[in-house]
Amino acid sequence: MRPCLFISTIFVSTLFFGFRSLTYPVEITGHIKKNPKDTSAYVEHLTVFVKGGRKILAKALTDDKGNFRLSFTPMKEKSFDFFCTGIGIDTLLIESVTTFDSDEVEMTFYVPGKVKTNALGKVICPKCKRTDKVYEIQYGDNPISVRHISSSGDTTYSRIYKGKYYEDCEVRPAKYYCDRDKIKF
Repeated sequence: MRPCLFISTIFVSTLFFGFRSLTYPVEITGHIKKNPKDTSAYVEHLTVFVKGGRKILAKALTDDKGNFRLSFTPMKEKSFDFFCTGIGIDTLLIESVTTFDSDEVEMTFYVPGKVKTNALGKVICPKCKRTDKVYEIQYGDNPISVRHISSSGDTTYSRIYKGKYYEDCEVRPAKYYCDRDKIKF
């Protein structure tokens, strides 16, 4: 009789604790504002989403004033990347966060994001925190594409030419591109 009681206790506790979340959901009250240095972007009715790893954890739509609410349960993600997109805006990284101070967070983001530079004046990528693969975006009529052929015969194309990332003629809020993370900010 004892082994059945022991096994049933383990089974019930596994069911009880197995379906219970070990981390609490994060509730984010967010505000998107125009960057004071570049007010060309609008903040109304943008789609804001947060990615952890390669997965979208949550998304929301901003109201007329740029306010939104997000809720998600973090698991084992190393960082949380906040993006926004909308009419006239590519998918734009607005912030990358590694941890949250509490379960209910109030955050303010700027579109385009505020650019940070190092002591040498080079722009720092908000995701990888490095400067060596960050390029200024050049908008123009004919986007340039450079072909690279490796020693094994593989062909790749890049829009990076002479230290700039070339984009089409539709000017958007993104000012920089990180080739390491393949993001615009």
